[in-house]
Amino acid sequence: MNILDKFKVFENFANNRLQKASFCILLFAAAAVYSQEFNMNNMPPPDASLRYSAGALDKGSSVTVDITIPDNWHVNANVAADEFLKPSSIEISANGIHFGEPKWPAPIKEYSEALDLENLVFKGHFQITLPIESVEADYDSLTTQATFHYQACDNSICLAPSQVTFGVGALGFNKKSGSQSLPAVKKNDNSAQGPAKTTGENFDEGSSAGTLILLLSALLGGMILNLMPCVLPVLSLKLFSLIKQAGESRKRLLTLGIATTAGILTSFWVLAGIVAIIKAGGGNAGWGMQFQSAGFIAFMVVILTAFAMSFFGVFEVWIPGSATTRMDFTSRKQGFAGAFFTGALLVLLSTPCSAPFLGTAMGFAFTTTTPVLFLFFTAAGLGLALPYLLVSAFPKVLKVFPKPGAWMVKLQKVMGVLLLCTVVWLLWIVNEQAGKFGVALFAAIAVASAVCSILLGKIAPPGVAFIREVSVAGASIVLLSAFWFAFASPQYEARVNAIFEARAAQSVTSDGWYRYTPELIENFAKSKRTVFIDVTADWCLTCKANEAAVLNREDFRRTMEQLNVALVKADWTRETADVNTLLQSMGKSGVPAYAIYPAGDESRQIVLPELLTTDAIVKKIVDSRQ
Repeated sequence: MNILDKFKVFENFANNRLQKASFCILLFAAAAVYSQEFNMNNMPPPDASLRYSAGALDKGSSVTVDITIPDNWHVNANVAADEFLKPSSIEISANGIHFGEPKWPAPIKEYSEALDLENLVFKGHFQITLPIESVEADYDSLTTQATFHYQACDNSICLAPSQVTFGVGALGFNKKSGSQSLPAVKKNDNSAQGPAKTTGENFDEGSSAGTLILLLSALLGGMILNLMPCVLPVLSLKLFSLIKQAGESRKRLLTLGIATTAGILTSFWVLAGIVAIIKAGGGNAGWGMQFQSAGFIAFMVVILTAFAMSFFGVFEVWIPGSATTRMDFTSRKQGFAGAFFTGALLVLLSTPCSAPFLGTAMGFAFTTTTPVLFLFFTAAGLGLALPYLLVSAFPKVLKVFPKPGAWMVKLQKVMGVLLLCTVVWLLWIVNEQAGKFGVALFAAIAVASAVCSILLGKIAPPGVAFIREVSVAGASIVLLSAFWFAFASPQYEARVNAIFEARAAQSVTSDGWYRYTPELIENFAKSKRTVFIDVTADWCLTCKANEAAVLNREDFRRTMEQLNVALVKADWTRETADVNTLLQSMGKSGVPAYAIYPAGDESRQIVLPELLTTDAIVKKIVDSRQ
């Protein structure tokens, strides 16, 4: 019995308005729960775009909104057939433009079995026309933003009311006919010409001195990377390693520091090799690009979950004839292999975003020869490892930590929890890319890794034949890999592609920024409007920190509006050719990356540092207009 049949019983009692209202509310609530629980009957957002009439805008001009409802669905018309239904409506605004009442198409009469009434609906493709009543002298049609409110239904269910927001950032591109209507642009903008393009560096990148400065920037950027938000999820590993080393001999500490450095450098060299191979094949590579790969994130989920299980004492790695690498606090020994792989893991979790100085240096490195590329990656790796080398060389620093003892067993479990928090962070990245389906999928992968860890502890406890550990670990890798390639990867990629295609179709992002396209920048240049560009990614923690501290604050938005600056966001969560080209023009190899286009002119591009303040951005904008 489906949900409609279950509620047919109640329909017989809907003889008065109160009973009818109760029936509708119950039906919608149950339908919402049903569709959410079983992931069914979720209508994709309708395709929406707008375009202005040709010529200069004046009274009598109009804007046309195109709406396309997905197949097998409809939305309530602008006039509801019953007071308990949500009618469609539209809101529109633009600086200096005043709109009249919208003109809707004739609704379609259609009988609803779920509600037992003849409903008024819109389906398929339809248009809404909004007349322009007046325009001000300094109007700006590029600021146009519209919101279509709707309630979607099919033959058996009605969803909760929803909305879709869109703007003129796509320049009114008509997807149906392939034509393009360029909107009118802001009048009377007398922005003064500013300085030539600058990236904040006062040296020639092609000279030997310039290369040396950039190399030192890579070293310094690698050091600063230890303080970036990207590294915060692995602070537990670093702190745990330092405490564990307390009390060791100076020689052993230095050896362990060198092992950690070797792990860091090896990971950097592997990344450099991958970049070189991609470049040789004619592809594009960037800093932190591995987080664009679902396979890499799955790999990190497996590794971090296994590390956490090890911290909980579920299993220990036993290597016969060698120093143990298990987490044995009483013996205060850490194997060289453990230090090496800790350094390697640190690199993998440190590269979702770039640090100050590192972005510019790596931007140059990614465009140069392979030997120079390896040299820059080595410098960045040494910078990241330098604090651990210094602590290992001067162990007196470790005296600030308490002496190792039984209390560290509890700390070990706390560190395991923090590692699982890192897994949660990775699941958050997946949620931004693929929604609840992706989270459920990767959570299943994490659970599978935990189960394999438990089996490893049961079948191959420390002290037994080493071949058991190898066999269980190998079988786990085969099973997880088979699951990934046979089921997880195709399902995940299909879901991600669908979500990002839907994003790309919207000219305005969910937080109100214009979505970057080269055509959008060209039209801002025609209107002489200054542009601020944010190149970001869902997996970039430095990007999110800047958004929370500066870019998403109301005072920043208000200031940019007062300065008549267009806010444009370029999404690099998934690799796109347009954003790759944009990053290259900024001399960057990864995110975050920020730039100002005075009067929309790309040739006068001003590249900003990775860490932002509102005052610094405003100063650059004001200086560019003098």
